[in-house]
Amino acid sequence: MRDLYDIHCHILPGVDDGAKDMDMALSMIEKEIDAGVETIILTPHFRKEMFEPDMEDIWSAYDTLVDETRNRNIRLYLGCEFHANMEMVETLDRDFRPTLADSRYVLTEFSSSSTRAFIKERADALLTAGYYPIIAHIERYRALRKDFDFIADLIEMGCEMQVNADAVIGRNGLGAQRFCKKLMQEDMLHYVASDAHNLRGRASHMEECCEYLKKHMGRLYTSRIMRDNPSKIVET
Repeated sequence: MRDLYDIHCHILPGVDDGAKDMDMALSMIEKEIDAGVETIILTPHFRKEMFEPDMEDIWSAYDTLVDETRNRNIRLYLGCEFHANMEMVETLDRDFRPTLADSRYVLTEFSSSSTRAFIKERADALLTAGYYPIIAHIERYRALRKDFDFIADLIEMGCEMQVNADAVIGRNGLGAQRFCKKLMQEDMLHYVASDAHNLRGRASHMEECCEYLKKHMGRLYTSRIMRDNPSKIVET
């Protein structure tokens, strides 16, 4: 399957715990292209007191990467993986951190131990301010893993859900895979992304995920969560 989207990855070089240099970033992009990915939103971490890369460095790395890939069949957009905090709306409003592809969508990360109350309050704050939270790799959060009613509440509020390809294909354990399968069966999943950080331990497995989804959920469903849903982000 071609024209796939990856809306969550750490390919932008030298700005977080992802690609360490331009050579690695270009190799990671080649792997994505081979998997059928044609659109990537680069999402370096932003987490207070842990990952706070300078925006000038981010834009410089982005511009260089775009220039290096101009002859490849790939479209690159900038975003970030925003670890939720109490000042996140103000940070976004002041353009201190980018939304996904300059849209109103925000890839929002929580700690694995975040409570339902905190997740709901931060999601509501973003929605009230006119942003649309995409909750990153929801298979990691204890508050969501065993509470599908809470996930349904978040979706009804206006949030959307993303899981990592590794979780779908079982690389993160049987429990995470079963969780992803139930999400899909209950039609509670909007996006699958690579969350790739490198070429080995945290490489992209979008191709394997696409094949798994086609086999278990059908081609139309696979197209919806790997192409149709993410396409609306870059079109807004």
